[in-house]
Amino acid sequence: MRFVAPSVLLGLFAAALPFIIHRIGRRRANPLRFAAMELLIKADRQVAARRRLRDALLLIVRTSVAAALPLLFARPYAEVRSDLPSTTDRPQSAVIVLDDSASMQRRRGAIGSGTVFESARARARTLLENMAPQSDVALVLGSEGARAPVAEPSTDRPRLLAAIDDTVGTARRGDLTAALARAAQILQTGGHQEKRIYLVTDLQASGFSADAPAALSSPLATPLGPIGVTILPVGVNPGATWENRAVMDVSAEPAPEAGAQGVAVVAEIANFSSRPATHLGVTLRLDGIEVARGFVDVAANGRVRKKFLHTFGSAGGGGGGAAHQAEVEIDADLFTLDDRRLARVEISRGLRVLVVDGDPRTVRNEDEVFFLEAALRAGGGRFQVQEATPDDLASRNLDGYAAVFMANVARPSADAAASVVRYVEGGGGLFIALGDRVDGDVWNQRMRAVLPQPLGLRRTAAARPGSQEGETVDTRPAERLAPIDRRHPLLAWFQGSGEGLTSARFFQYTLLEPASDSPSRSVVLRYESGAPALVEADIGRGRVLLLTTTVDREWTDLPIRPGFLPLVQEAARRLGGVPSGDAISALPIGAAREIPAAPDDRRIEIIKPDGEGRALGPETRQNAIQTRDANAEAASGSGSAAGLASVGRAARVVIFRETDQPGAYRVRAFRNNGASVDRPDETFIVNLDTRESDPAVLPPERRPDRTAVRTGKDGHAPTRHMELWHVLGAALIAFLLLESILTMRLRTNRARLPG
Repeated sequence: MRFVAPSVLLGLFAAALPFIIHRIGRRRANPLRFAAMELLIKADRQVAARRRLRDALLLIVRTSVAAALPLLFARPYAEVRSDLPSTTDRPQSAVIVLDDSASMQRRRGAIGSGTVFESARARARTLLENMAPQSDVALVLGSEGARAPVAEPSTDRPRLLAAIDDTVGTARRGDLTAALARAAQILQTGGHQEKRIYLVTDLQASGFSADAPAALSSPLATPLGPIGVTILPVGVNPGATWENRAVMDVSAEPAPEAGAQGVAVVAEIANFSSRPATHLGVTLRLDGIEVARGFVDVAANGRVRKKFLHTFGSAGGGGGGAAHQAEVEIDADLFTLDDRRLARVEISRGLRVLVVDGDPRTVRNEDEVFFLEAALRAGGGRFQVQEATPDDLASRNLDGYAAVFMANVARPSADAAASVVRYVEGGGGLFIALGDRVDGDVWNQRMRAVLPQPLGLRRTAAARPGSQEGETVDTRPAERLAPIDRRHPLLAWFQGSGEGLTSARFFQYTLLEPASDSPSRSVVLRYESGAPALVEADIGRGRVLLLTTTVDREWTDLPIRPGFLPLVQEAARRLGGVPSGDAISALPIGAAREIPAAPDDRRIEIIKPDGEGRALGPETRQNAIQTRDANAEAASGSGSAAGLASVGRAARVVIFRETDQPGAYRVRAFRNNGASVDRPDETFIVNLDTRESDPAVLPPERRPDRTAVRTGKDGHAPTRHMELWHVLGAALIAFLLLESILTMRLRTNRARLPG
């Protein structure tokens, strides 16, 4: 036991006063010899024994009261082993990084046992309460795009505790690498020599980037000294992971075998566990009505696909409208956020796409548009694909097509170029893919009006493997794409850094000539060298996408990469102005949604899944882009989807960023005349990021605290102070009550004795 004010213990000498007073006030009997008194000796001895016991008890109580007072004022405490680091005892500048991502929302046990995030919040509060009073502390959240509740070091403990208590868990994915970098930046302004980051998390591996140690090595050092990192894990047992079952994907496509209004809904279900999941219930709901239920068996750490067939217009299926909402749900487990997933089901058919083949071949799989057509036709009835030659463009009416794809067209004629320019300026969508047949000078002359940037020289990054028979194949590494920016609507479907695209190799591509900055043009994809790979531009009322390489395997292996199919299909949708496709409508938590506004729309209201409405006023295209840039600069370095890389074709748009809840978001427009109109075509789905479903724990070699001394500089086991004054206070009150009772009984007994 130790004391905060040991000098007060001198008051313990006062504990001898009750003993001295008892000795002085002790009653002494005077012996008198009287024959009759001999009869009372036996009874007197019994009374004297009880009196001595009562006096001794009263002496002990009064002595304890006298001793408890100085002990109480000395504020005793005991040092006990603690799960908090011993570094909290020293004055320091610190940042508490509290993981509020979706994985922290899982329950600790049975229903009513609370969530892991609640445990993390309590632990963060305990950590703050045990820090040295001189320490200045900031609070940062670990989810993607989260703002820092306390963004500067502060010694205001009530404010910090209130900020922790007000923090709620989110459904966003974790981005702890960015949160740690943000914390390191905050500590640049700390006033103490010792600087430390305390990370309270479940150590889910997906919350850390693959190069987390390298990314954190530079910011974790300041001019005043290095920054230590201490991890306080919650909700995870050492050497073990939590088990989980999740709906990873829901897709819908027309099913002609089920009738004209037939649809096939396919759900992918994963089992993140070392034990198989048997007889797992799977339920399909369409427009909120349960229409089918089945069971699946999922192997340990395996996946399975469950297919449902349904015909709209049948009982319980709703009407045969153009779009419906599908929901697949499995039996609940401890992590309920990923036990259900939603998707848009489209019954409508007829997005007409014209593909212009600039290099036709007799061998089908060598044709220029073989992979392009295959990707479009994979969309089933969503696309009606027609093929044409460059000579057909001049005589063909393009107004009936939602999008036109021109692949490796050598020299468009003047009439064809004029027809394409009129089509784009009138509201059409054009996709241009280059190749070895393209004559850049002719394109720059005749198609300049629809080119996002003039065409330049051709660049060879590396020889295509096997393309030079009899010669040594160039083994230089081919060009690859830089990490994608998912804030662009065309790339919102891709997960993470876009592995399905960034794995592609590019052996040749065309450079673009420099052009002046314009708010109507943006680079969607870049090569690692910085050269543009895919450029988008708004031309008149239409839109153009320019791919600087081929859509076949002559210059790249992109067509055989997993990202090619969704890239082509989403490009066709974006060019055709159809924002209600599965990939565009289903956004990850935190991504921004662009909603076009009609000229007479005064405001747009978005109704969240919980029923809360959010009304926003439309912005012009240029203002929306400027707002997006400002938000990107103000973001916390977490790579959040705070804005878009480009806005829609409409002159006035609403950019909605509060997609913090999984579910369906409905849209309503309020006209200038006061009328309100529902916009069912703009309804969109927000789903949980599938990376939050993987319970894999960060390996020790990747932990950011791998070089930190977790037990403090002295190397002793972590301890914490356990205050004992409140125990002594309770004991003092009990002693005072007991002393009062004994004193009252003593007075009562004396009053009964004869005078």
